[in-house]
Amino acid sequence: MTEQSSPTLLPFQGWTFLARGEQEDESIFLCPAGHIHLDYGRLTLRFERDEFLAFTRMVADAAARLEGVSLNLSHPITSKSPVTFSRN
Repeated sequence: MTEQSSPTLLPFQGWTFLARGEQEDESIFLCPAGHIHLDYGRLTLRFERDEFLAFTRMVADAAARLEGVSLNLSHPITSKSPVTFSRN
């Protein structure tokens, strides 16, 4: 089997596989409690369904903008001030 076609091992019984990245430690699973677990190397995020969908839309929009394309026509690409704020 090639790496692309190798089976994905579920972390625990009852978990649902959603996606996997290029590396072994990059995956997304749905746990029995309904949380979506995103693992990307040493980064782990846990989302509720609606939070995950909002996050992925934001990431897809950012990726498109990096490529010079706008996915969301209601948010045109504009230059913004280089000053940003984050509570993190």
